[in-house]
Amino acid sequence: MRFAENSVNKVSEKNSTLHFKSAKEKMESQLTSGLQPELLEDDQKQWLAYAICGAITSDGSVAPEELEYLERALAFLPSETEVNNMMRAVKDQKLPELDRFPGATREMEVKIFIDLTSVISVDNVLGANEIDFLLHIGRKLGFGREFVRVV
Repeated sequence: MRFAENSVNKVSEKNSTLHFKSAKEKMESQLTSGLQPELLEDDQKQWLAYAICGAITSDGSVAPEELEYLERALAFLPSETEVNNMMRAVKDQKLPELDRFPGATREMEVKIFIDLTSVISVDNVLGANEIDFLLHIGRKLGFGREFVRVV
């Protein structure tokens, strides 16, 4: 896997401070779709973090443009142990298989899918593996192939 190793190490070094955000910074954590992760339940945050990391790594590399999303995803996790596990999973490209998004409303599912498409397109390259990821995660969010293709 091609990896922006220095950049990821910088993220790793900063991870201990990610959990102690001010109210202003929490407002800034709002995602592209308007989804506010701080309003999600812990299991939903963890699912979203793994989905974002899956989107980032779906093309086999981590582009510098994707690091902001990686930092945000790590900030969703409640403990240092989970942050470290996530970083290891990203580096090893061994992210766990996700089930359906827990306790989702249709609005949440749409917003999450929009955010994941933003993550994938941030480097302005859309490869076959990224399309496959979107199709797969779209099914996990309850969307059919046609919806995913339209988005």
